[in-house]
Amino acid sequence: MKKTLFGVLFLALGSVLFAQEGEKGQGADPYKPAWDSLSKHRDPEWFADAKFGIYTHWGPVTVGCEDSGGQWYGSEMYNPGSSVFKFHRERFGDQKTFGYKDVIPLFKAEKFDPEKWADLFARAGARFAGPVAVHHDNFAMWDSKVTPWNALNMGPKRDIVGELAKAYRKRGMKFLPTFHHGFAWKYFEGAFKYDGNDPKYTQLYGEPHSSDAPPTKRYLDQWLGMVNEVLDKYQPDMIWFDFELGTVIPPDYRKRMFADYYNWAARNGKESAVAHKHREIHQCTGVLDFERGREDKLTSYVWLTDTALGPWFNDKSAPYRTTDNLVDTLVDIVSKNGCMLLNVGPNADGSIPEKAEKMLIEMGDWLKVNGEAIYATRPWKTFGEGPVRNSGGGFSEEADTAYTSSDLRFTQSKDGKTLYVFALDWPAKPFTVRSMKVVSPSPQAAIQLLGSDARIKWSTNEDGQITIETPLMAPEQRPCKFAYALKLSGFTLSHLPEALVLDPAKAVLEGRQLRLQDVGGENIGFWDIPSEKVHWLIAIPESGHYKVRLRCTAASGKSSMRIETSGKSLVFDVPGTRDWTSIQRVNAGEVAFSEPGVYHVVLRAASSESWKPVNVFGLDFLRVE
Repeated sequence: MKKTLFGVLFLALGSVLFAQEGEKGQGADPYKPAWDSLSKHRDPEWFADAKFGIYTHWGPVTVGCEDSGGQWYGSEMYNPGSSVFKFHRERFGDQKTFGYKDVIPLFKAEKFDPEKWADLFARAGARFAGPVAVHHDNFAMWDSKVTPWNALNMGPKRDIVGELAKAYRKRGMKFLPTFHHGFAWKYFEGAFKYDGNDPKYTQLYGEPHSSDAPPTKRYLDQWLGMVNEVLDKYQPDMIWFDFELGTVIPPDYRKRMFADYYNWAARNGKESAVAHKHREIHQCTGVLDFERGREDKLTSYVWLTDTALGPWFNDKSAPYRTTDNLVDTLVDIVSKNGCMLLNVGPNADGSIPEKAEKMLIEMGDWLKVNGEAIYATRPWKTFGEGPVRNSGGGFSEEADTAYTSSDLRFTQSKDGKTLYVFALDWPAKPFTVRSMKVVSPSPQAAIQLLGSDARIKWSTNEDGQITIETPLMAPEQRPCKFAYALKLSGFTLSHLPEALVLDPAKAVLEGRQLRLQDVGGENIGFWDIPSEKVHWLIAIPESGHYKVRLRCTAASGKSSMRIETSGKSLVFDVPGTRDWTSIQRVNAGEVAFSEPGVYHVVLRAASSESWKPVNVFGLDFLRVE
């Protein structure tokens, strides 16, 4: 009787929701469930300003996951080939009698305090925050009338989403719940051989079906009904969807979801956004999101990375990343017009793991010093320069390598009057920003290290590039522990295409005396024998003419050198320098590359008779526009 009554109520609610949606298509609401209509939506400026948000994977899954490591615990516990299957049987019993439905009451959240969460996330510097409102397990973390499988009805018996929405907004954060429940259709397919075959659990597990069966209308109506219920009850500023939006949910329901939210936001005077993971949908609407990955270039559109301190759901044995890596990743993201959504996995009891709390506090301390160069900024004409480049796309973080002090990233103020240069490690030596040219510094032009009153020396070279010298500081004297922001004020700057740099460390040295040394910076020295040579390989990204420049010293006097590559030979003079540390840039000429590819570069003496030793600090290839 109870099941029948609830089913009638659910169908009635679904009818009301879709009746309202039908009225929207005929009335004054601005958006229809069609891609051409939805493409007119514009994402809000508050999101482009916010840059950093936090969300939380937490729910009944955590009860099993934190000791088993099963991030998809509700699915893996039904797979006999999984270690989680064995763990579940040993910890809880046979899946036929103790299924996922029976794990839910064990999720009590006895230490959950939304005020403590909100205080911590605000201290971490988050400008938007929210919970995983419903994960693949189809368990609603709010007071739901659409499904009985909700946190007020069972488990903690609290409206988790509602309590967090109130606490986050009290601290000025925008509210973002995330939705992952479209995948429940596939997630619980293993349960149908166990307790999931009972019709009374259909609203949790879905109707029993084969692996290739499409979702039923009842299932899809519940999916959309749960989303719309959160809109009506908690008025989110932004919503987010996992991968199944483009893989399980059919296009007509996707479009209805977008139209429902955009129209709801328009009626309520909200600037709204929907984040998702699908480029084909992004061509029409929404914020493009990358799971544990990001764009590898500067984009014209604002995008999002969702990543984590460690695991998604808490796993007591899983490793965490470092705060240094987290900060560098945030800076790289912001420089390319992105924002970061960082996951924290609370303990099953609702407390935050100590190591997560420590990292969030460190993140907040860094943002207190450097937030001026992050929040409400916009990308510059190029995202940065340096040897480390990340791969693009989702799940590309695994291929990341550590950034260095030579890796620079740029942001600028909205009005374009202030430029920020981040060095992703402490620049112990003077460095030149090769991507920008000073057109005209004002008399008040100055460079400031954020968080410090120390005087920053700077100069420009013959190409107008800025060389910056940071003060000598012990680590404990520096304004922060991680990436360092330099504020450039009073400069008119233009973009110089970044040079392809051949460093000494990447060279192959041919000869018995040539060697690497560190005198005034890393260089190739002891070049007393003119017959010795230096070899590099260079990857040319596009055809065209390239200006070639040698960075060197020649304290023994004037010499001459030859560069050979792409079937061409450049012969040029190298002026003498006053010592072995006063680096000069010598223009060697131009060389043409007919097509992209990898080319061999040889640097050698032009004449043994006129040869004087040269220390080589590098070769630069700059494409001529």
